[in-house]
Amino acid sequence: MPRKKHKISPRELANMERRVLPFEGEWERFMGQPEDRGVWLIWGQSYNGKTRLVLMLTKYIAELGEKVAVVSLEEGDGASMRRAFREACMEAVNNRVSLWVEMDVEDIKRELRKQRSPKVVVIDSLQYLGINYKGYKQLKEEFPSKLFILVSHANEKNQPKGATAEQVKYDAMVKIQVSQFRAKANSRYGGGEVLTIWEEGARRCPAGAELESDGADGQDGPDGPDGPDGLNGFNGFNGQNYNTENNGDQDNETRARAGQ
Repeated sequence: MPRKKHKISPRELANMERRVLPFEGEWERFMGQPEDRGVWLIWGQSYNGKTRLVLMLTKYIAELGEKVAVVSLEEGDGASMRRAFREACMEAVNNRVSLWVEMDVEDIKRELRKQRSPKVVVIDSLQYLGINYKGYKQLKEEFPSKLFILVSHANEKNQPKGATAEQVKYDAMVKIQVSQFRAKANSRYGGGEVLTIWEEGARRCPAGAELESDGADGQDGPDGPDGPDGLNGFNGFNGQNYNTENNGDQDNETRARAGQ
């Protein structure tokens, strides 16, 4: 049920307990210890490690004991998704992860209304979900205790593609940009270290590629302001994106051409 309007005092706010995901190690350094509800947004160009990162994160959250649904709107349960699951060793969390295929937003809502429905819902992608910002807000408000991890396409500037994705970016508590098999998070829960998604892929990136960041939280980056809670100038690695094979983001057509 949607949360009711209410008022609280500063003391009540200070004493309020909210459950967090107990991230440790590189994940905590990457994005802190986030709450187990709300919205995260992950975006990046194709062939840069986005799917690999999403499944790494899905598996880690499942290992912490949470049930996770992966809503696969683009790849379904086809060969590319089966390969991605196999490479991510998802069978290790078989009892906590489920793949939802051929479901629209109303199907997702019906599943989430059931008892013991997954706590975490990964939707790939926001564009294929086909909802506007009003529809997004309705989904979020109906399930305030759920954590939605939304995956988005990126435009030519490697920012979330489309009006809905742009609005979701400013609403999300965690924003993760993927470029050249590395990820940078702007999280309201801490963290800040760059996460390498795939070492070999990152090594094969063009020489001299570096993060574009001024290193100062909340200040404008080299490309100008990024909103009140933007990515502090992180716009990829010198604005470049790197395509390579076998990175977990390939589609069936690409693999067929590669003879895989």
